[in-house]
Amino acid sequence: MSNVFVIGNGFDIDLGLKTRYSDFTKSSFWPSATKDKAVANDNGLVKVSYPKLPMLDKFIQSAKDKENWFDLEKELLAYTKNERTGETNYDTRNEVQGMVEQNVAYFNKLHNSLNNYILDIQNNSEINKDCRAKNVLSAVIENGYFENIYSFNYTNLIALAKRLGITQDFKYYHLHGNVSEGTIILGVDETPLRKGYEIFHKSSSRYYRSHNLYNALTAAEEIVIFGLSFGSIDYSYFDRFFKQISEGESIADDKKQYITVFTRDDKSRLNIISNLRNMGINIQRLYAQSHFQIICNSDDVEKKELSDFYNRLKKPSYLTI
Repeated sequence: MSNVFVIGNGFDIDLGLKTRYSDFTKSSFWPSATKDKAVANDNGLVKVSYPKLPMLDKFIQSAKDKENWFDLEKELLAYTKNERTGETNYDTRNEVQGMVEQNVAYFNKLHNSLNNYILDIQNNSEINKDCRAKNVLSAVIENGYFENIYSFNYTNLIALAKRLGITQDFKYYHLHGNVSEGTIILGVDETPLRKGYEIFHKSSSRYYRSHNLYNALTAAEEIVIFGLSFGSIDYSYFDRFFKQISEGESIADDKKQYITVFTRDDKSRLNIISNLRNMGINIQRLYAQSHFQIICNSDDVEKKELSDFYNRLKKPSYLTI
């Protein structure tokens, strides 16, 4: 049976890579503010400005300066979804077409700058070879039954694995594109957006592709998830799967799936539980209906669970072949 390994940005962070959006905002790759647009009329070029409008770049600039944990995609959603945006309380229904075009142009600039930033981090940053992420990836690859490997990250997992000394061949699938091919997908989920901002949907990207994650999760005996918070932007990939477990009929113990989530610390563990609960998952039922566990990388509280995890992956004979 083919099992599932899913990685989020916490995986790259554990490797020592500065791939947070907050790291991007502090880098030289962060794009400059939108300038006034020059348009042509009968008298030549005329500078057009929109001083009363909450331009996207100013909105994001304000957010990144206020928040310790800056989430670029969350701010893109906040700007493009609501009728009133930010502290300006400006009615965005009055946006003129020129303003929408400026914001779309800035969104494209953010996309390209982010791709260049992550590519530079991937190729030129030192990597931590003594970390949980490396050990888990090694255990997964050596197990040989994880044919479904999915990455929410933009980095090249095979290139990172080679730098970690992992020489085995493996295949994996990028859910949001990758920097090596310049195909990253930045944006928001299927939430309805204001007219003119449909390009901000991830599914509007020319690089968006079909995937088999739900079917893979449903069929797997062993599921390993590393560095994913199950926030509102990415939860849609998992909600049906978790609800199916927590709301379904009772499952015999020998039929329960092993679901192991690796996260940074107890704060992030509680954040994961909160995110799952906010999405309608009965946490007690999830634990009862599967071998669900969250292991923190910063301490040894789950020392036995971690040992059992590694031992289980070393003995794949329980899997259906």
